[in-house]
Order: sequence, then C-alpha cells, then structure tokens
Amino acid sequence: MKILAVIDHPWNESFNYAVLDAFVTGSREAGHEVTVVDLNAIGFNPVMSPAELALYSRGGYHDPVVAEHQKLIMACEHLAFFYPIWWMVMPARLKGWFDKVLLPGFAFTPGDVPQPLLTHIPSATVLTTTGAPDELHRRVYGDPSQRVVCEGTLEFCGVQTCEWLNFGLAGIAPREDHEAWLSKVGEYARRL
Repeated sequence: MKILAVIDHPWNESFNYAVLDAFVTGSREAGHEVTVVDLNAIGFNPVMSPAELALYSRGGYHDPVVAEHQKLIMACEHLAFFYPIWWMVMPARLKGWFDKVLLPGFAFTPGDVPQPLLTHIPSATVLTTTGAPDELHRRVYGDPSQRVVCEGTLEFCGVQTCEWLNFGLAGIAPREDHEAWLSKVGEYARRL
C-alpha cells in the first residue's frame, strides 16, 4: 500500500516525530511504501494570498508545491497526519495545507452540493498529541480532530474511513507511557 504521511510540528525532537517514526517503521515492516511530507522542513507557506483566493473556486493555485502534493495524494491509498492539537485544532501549516491543496475540482466538486473526488483513498489516520488528557478532548471538547479533520475534511473529500489516535498528556506522562504509545503506533501501522 502507498501511504502519504504529512507532519506539522516546528520541533523535530518532539514526540510527534517519534510517533511519525514509529508509524513509518511499522508501515515499512509491513511492506508499505511511505512518503513523508514535513511541512516545516519544506517551509510550506500556509497563508492563502488574495491572488490564490481569486483562483480558489476554479481549483487554481500559484504555489508549485500544491501540484506536487496533489500528485502524491492521487498516488496514495492511505493518508496519515501527525500534529499537536493547539487550541482544539492543528497548527497553521497543516490548516493552510488543507486550504491550499484540497481544492475544488481536485478534492471535491464545486457548486451547491459538493461531491467528494478523493474516493480512491480507502482510509486515513490522524495521530495527534495533546498536553491535556485524551478524555478531555474526546468528551469535554467534543472530539475536535474527529469532527474537523476526519469528518469535516477527509471524509467530506471522499476518504472512506478515518481513525483518530490521540496521545494525551504527551510530554507529561511517564516515559513508560510514551514507550507504550510508540509500540501501539508501530503495531497499528503493521496492521494497516
């Protein structure tokens, strides 16, 4: 299976990168091909300019990275996203990536009743970290990544199923918990 993994975190020593590494290792052990896009490493500009916004409704863009990433999406069979949850959502680069790459005419049809266009992708995984307990994000805050990323973005665009794995108290929990989480991620990736 071809997997596209996209990470947004400004610090490559973060636990998010450890989660990415565990996922990539497990995926490759299972024989999957993984392409990693590190939005910070490539300096992805998340800001949509007025000129880009003028092209948006027609699926147009100015940034050549958009075409590259759309090709990667069209070639993949599984999407995986890695990021910390800040203020209930993803960091700015990933939000801008969704805005600039998942364009009308590419990810969904334009018009009053949009139809999904990425139906060739059977599944996706969203792997996040939070400083707060996982239960708080799921029950009190209303599953923000499930609702915004899995349902409101990926499933809207045609990805058939999406699973959200969150590691709460990241950086706070004991080292044994972090090691167990990484083991869980590796095993999860091997079962894809």
